[in-house]
Amino acid sequence: MYDDQFAEVYDRVYCALYNYAEHAELIGDLARQHVGSPTTLLDVGCGTGEHLRYLAKQFSVTGVDLSESMVRAARRKLGNIAVHQADMREFDLGRTFDVVCSMYSSVGYLGGSEDLRAATARMAAHVAPGGVLIVEPWILREKWNGGVLAHATVEHEGVTISRMGRWRTEGARSQVDMHYLVSEPDGVRHFVDHQDLALYSLEEYQTAFTLAGFEASLLPAGRADRGVFVAVARAGAESR
Repeated sequence: MYDDQFAEVYDRVYCALYNYAEHAELIGDLARQHVGSPTTLLDVGCGTGEHLRYLAKQFSVTGVDLSESMVRAARRKLGNIAVHQADMREFDLGRTFDVVCSMYSSVGYLGGSEDLRAATARMAAHVAPGGVLIVEPWILREKWNGGVLAHATVEHEGVTISRMGRWRTEGARSQVDMHYLVSEPDGVRHFVDHQDLALYSLEEYQTAFTLAGFEASLLPAGRADRGVFVAVARAGAESR
C-alpha cells in the first residue's frame, strides 16, 4: 500500500485538495468536548504526518502507519516526533493517550469486519481512562452511490499533477485505479495507484466500538459524506 512513487506526490496532491489545518482544529475541538484538558494524542494511519504537523500545536503527538514509504516521509517532515511503522490491527505502543484518532478514512483500507473490530480494539486499548477515540470512516455502505468519476489537477512548486479514475463497486468494497500524470522538468510521467476500501455499514462500525468497550456517535462533522465517529468508554467496560 502506498509505494514510493505515490508517497512522493501525496502531499502535493492532498495538501491542495484537503484543509489539514482546519481538520486538526476539528479534532482538537471534539477532543476537548470530551476530555477536560487533553495533552497527548495518537494518530493511527497517520500517512505522511500532515495532520500531526498541525496537531502538534495542540498536543504532544505520536503517529502510526503501515506504509514504510509514508512513515519515511512523515519522519522527514516531523523531525523528533515519533512515528511508528505498524499494522493498526496489531500495534502495541505500551502506553495510552488522552486522544486516539484515525482520520482520512484509514480504516477503509482494512479487510472485512473482523479486521475492523481488531483495529478498533487496538485503538481503544491505547485510549487513557477518560480519553476519547475519534475515527473518520470511509463512506458507509448504505450511503455508497456505486462509484463516480474522480478527477483533479493541482500545481505545487512548479509541478503540475493531474489524476483521474472512476470508482466502482466490487462486492462489499469500493475500488478505483487512479491514473496520475506528473509534469517534471525532464518530461511527464504516468503511474496508476490502485485504491481498495471496505464498505462497512453503520452497524458494523457500531459493533466494532461496542466490542471494544466504547460507545460511539457518528457526527455530521468534517466531510459530510463520511462524518466522524466520537467514542468514549462505556461505564464499567474495559477495552480489549
